Amino acid sequence: MPASLKKPRAVLVYSDEQSRLDMGPSHPLKPIRLRHAHDLMRASGLLSASNVREVPPQPASQQEIERYHTRGYVEAVKAVSRGEWSMEMGRYGFGMADNPPVPGIYEAAALAAGGCILACEMVTSGQADAAFAMAGGVHHHAMASRAAGFGVFNDAVIAIKGIADRGLRVAYVDIDCHHGDGVQAGFYDDPRVLTVSVHESGQYLFPGTGFVNETGHGSGEGYSVNVPLAPYTTDELWLRAFDAIIPPLVRAFKPDLLFCQLGIDTHYKDPITHMRLTTQGFADAVRRLKLLGDKCPKGWVAVGGGGYDMGAVARAWTMAFAVMAGFDLPERVPPGFKALNGLTTFADEPPPALDADTESQINAHTDRVIAAVKETVFPLFGLA
Repeated sequence: MPASLKKPRAVLVYSDEQSRLDMGPSHPLKPIRLRHAHDLMRASGLLSASNVREVPPQPASQQEIERYHTRGYVEAVKAVSRGEWSMEMGRYGFGMADNPPVPGIYEAAALAAGGCILACEMVTSGQADAAFAMAGGVHHHAMASRAAGFGVFNDAVIAIKGIADRGLRVAYVDIDCHHGDGVQAGFYDDPRVLTVSVHESGQYLFPGTGFVNETGHGSGEGYSVNVPLAPYTTDELWLRAFDAIIPPLVRAFKPDLLFCQLGIDTHYKDPITHMRLTTQGFADAVRRLKLLGDKCPKGWVAVGGGGYDMGAVARAWTMAFAVMAGFDLPERVPPGFKALNGLTTFADEPPPALDADTESQINAHTDRVIAAVKETVFPLFGLA
């Protein structure tokens, strides 16, 4: 087989231990979603492909975690994890509905961070062309000394800092419905890392940030890019914004590694967001990211992220890893997959149509955002 046609060496970093944390019956984040996605990958034959390898993660060390997080915060997370609750934990972000003080949270967050580090190591060392650490990404709101938005240890920042400190340039692209504010904060003054977040506008959704004028600080000016879209944006308009902004910027930046956060809370059935993407629209975005990742000298790494409709998560992340591995999924969900009821096909039926006036307003908003990003950021990269 010609070299250009060889299947990419794809690694899935996962263990069932990552699906066991119980955040409470009313919490939207259900780590069991990871096991459902893994089961669907297996039922589809994806994990049996000759070019696919599964590798279990190891917890990040405290030294690795402290690449980004303060010592006091790390010790506070350990205390929360041991059940040693005190009112002081509130200043570290624990105690609110988003980040309840759950036993075992330190170990779970350290394992997610360790999975991201391992995925990056396997790709940058040449052992794989692409790697997917499913349990990562959902921590993209975590700040240096504070838990936020379900996030505890910001695995993306921890892993990327390790790469950047070795002299490599990294482009981070976040397609979660929520702005990746913790990752942006981690690199806001750092020209070694380009962060791009495409998300539902902070005008309507947590964390209330991610506007076009948030472009970086000091030597990092221009290296933080935000594409805030309107609620109810559809596949077509979302991909229009993606195509207009992300490929030109990533190519101009010339990264050694592409690092992608693949949140699927943009899905039209997601219970806590307002976008209208389908699984096939999401997969189209991942295919575009693959084209960019394939051009990076070190390859590309992906992590999971948000996603609170179980069926959307299982199908979308199976579709994403299939793209990474060059694997052709069947059209229908295999009958051997029994974990979730009601899933028949990987692709969705189109969501109900919006009225013409709403569609027109969303279309106009998309065009304004594209124009604003091009005016604000593109000149800094020599782009017209």
